[in-house]
Amino acid sequence: MVMRVQEVEGEYRVVLTPEAIAAWNLKDGAPVEVTPVPEAAVAGPVIHYMTNEEALEAYRSTLPQFRAAYEELAK
Repeated sequence: MVMRVQEVEGEYRVVLTPEAIAAWNLKDGAPVEVTPVPEAAVAGPVIHYMTNEEALEAYRSTLPQFRAAYEELAK
């Protein structure tokens, strides 16, 4: 997909096509990361990766609710 840069009131914005919005499942105000590369730029949705501590906390916080499911999956 090719997008264009547009100047609006002294600021520059990347204009995303409807196809890009749909493909990346973006909503109004969603953060998008732009990475410069020679002669172009690469853009995409911001992806948050959990740290080990965040993953462990997510497990611990859902354990009481999903204990039976976790035990069944462990079989």
